[in-house]
Amino acid sequence: NAFSKLDELTIRSSRRARRIILTVKPSGEVVLTHPVGVSRERALRFFEERRSWVEAAQGRMAARRAEHPTEEVDVEALRRAAKADLPARLERLSRLTGLKYQGVTIRAARTKWGSCTSRNTISLSLYLMRLPEHLRDFVLLHELCHTVHHNHSPRFYALLDHFCGGRERELRRELRRHSVL
Repeated sequence: NAFSKLDELTIRSSRRARRIILTVKPSGEVVLTHPVGVSRERALRFFEERRSWVEAAQGRMAARRAEHPTEEVDVEALRRAAKADLPARLERLSRLTGLKYQGVTIRAARTKWGSCTSRNTISLSLYLMRLPEHLRDFVLLHELCHTVHHNHSPRFYALLDHFCGGRERELRRELRRHSVL
């Protein structure tokens, strides 16, 4: 990964990137990631074309930070609770569904509830502990379904819907009302 900084913009060149990706982090920092074969100039044009979206997203992040002042939620308490709850919950859901995973990690991820690697290692955000239990289970089922389909294809959603008793869309809408931060 090649990094460079342009004011509040971090530009990354990545061998893994398949397209240009623009991300606004909860801190308001902007990250522009582009494939190695795409020039820095092309990536910057992409950024300029989306500057109004970036500014709106930064405004939303600032409002969210104001709503949840950084009186640092006791992250260590959340971490302890997550380690006590999430691995056992994931194992139980794995047994119920028959979906196998290789391992689980708990991280202080602030942008995603969870992820699943190509080797079926599941990573979970400790902030899942702020969700109601049924949504926690929904996220874990989502990641377990990625052990079969490593994408968000119709087959992935059909499998997830099957394990959610036909409530996948309803649960996804409900989850969107919560933010990781």
